[in-house]
Amino acid sequence: MKTFLLLALLFCTPVSMAAQADAPEPQPAACAAALAKPFDGGLDPHVPPDCDSSAYYYGIGRDKDYVAARVCALIERYNKVDKDGSLFTGAGILSMVYANGEGTPRDIDLAKRFTCEIKEADFAETDARLKLLDKIAVATKDVPHFDLCKTASNGTSWGWCESIELRLHDAKRYDEMVKIVEGLTPQGVEAFKALQTAEGDFETLRSEKEIDLTGAARGAWTLQEQDRLRAQFVSDLKLFSTAGYSQPVTLATVEALINKDLASIRLNGPKNFQGTTITVAGVEETQRTWLKYRAAWLAYEGVVNPTVSSDAIATQISRERLTHLHKLNTTF
Repeated sequence: MKTFLLLALLFCTPVSMAAQADAPEPQPAACAAALAKPFDGGLDPHVPPDCDSSAYYYGIGRDKDYVAARVCALIERYNKVDKDGSLFTGAGILSMVYANGEGTPRDIDLAKRFTCEIKEADFAETDARLKLLDKIAVATKDVPHFDLCKTASNGTSWGWCESIELRLHDAKRYDEMVKIVEGLTPQGVEAFKALQTAEGDFETLRSEKEIDLTGAARGAWTLQEQDRLRAQFVSDLKLFSTAGYSQPVTLATVEALINKDLASIRLNGPKNFQGTTITVAGVEETQRTWLKYRAAWLAYEGVVNPTVSSDAIATQISRERLTHLHKLNTTF
């Protein structure tokens, strides 16, 4: 069952932020001196060339290991591994481990060098980080912590920081899902596969068609919505396993409210959505995909929890959808 979950589409690799990046800006003057200092690379030939520095640094699906994070980051830097333009690949991780002395002695000169090597950073970010490193260099107590996300100030960086949050949460959700589905029958496994596929389809459309993706932080907004939807999915898996699960309202009541919001969106959406990336057609497409998602829930729970009321399950999934539509109807 674990093998199946690892291959599942639900918790896939976060979307690339590479398309968000603009051309590199000029660097602060201090970078000239930082980049001029020699660095021999420090590679360890015994480390696999495809290791993931950010996974070790943040403890994504494993324990934190700053030593391994540093070595992996050095390999990524040497091999010019880009990972879709990630803020954290190679130089990004190295800037933090050397600034904070994590798994290696603190070395502010190297931290500055790697800070200046981060091509995803704009001038203001790099300048702020170099000034923070100067403070760290002279601090004798209460030494500031150097964190790329706390010093992020552009949309591309925010997107990559959000991707780390998503990966951390996905790793925890994966462990929870293993416990939930490891005892399923073959029929239950097939129903779960179909449910995951339906969730993935709905998640993609909801995060791309019903979130306003104007502005530089659009990648972060997409990932935040994916994170919310995945959290809700695992929460519902647990909720529907509760003995005697029921709902305080009827499905008909919730569906009437959904239809009311949809009617308003169809009428007012063309005007209200002007200046955003949201369209009535996109909402309609997402709604059709959501209906398939709700049907997949009923099919799955009919196999694994046949005594639970299908109306109660449909009502919960519908209440979640009502929240999406009502926000679309009242926010813009």
